[in-house]
Amino acid sequence: GSAGSQSMRKFSCVKLHTKQLSIRNLVGYEKHTQTNAIMFITRDGIKICVSADQKWVQTAMKKIKEKLTAKRK
Repeated sequence: GSAGSQSMRKFSCVKLHTKQLSIRNLVGYEKHTQTNAIMFITRDGIKICVSADQKWVQTAMKKIKEKLTAKRK
């Protein structure tokens, strides 16, 4: 397979979710710089894309990072 066909398998943010999500249900995230989006991953494994510009998104990312750092200790 060519490099082009491989990138299609990776989940990308096409449609952005606009409502605030419950931070408690989020377990991880990925940054999508080409679309300025953040893909949050919920406890159920659901991937939800949101705009990185929203204030709550920055807060949620920080909380997830703190949770992940605390687990490693």
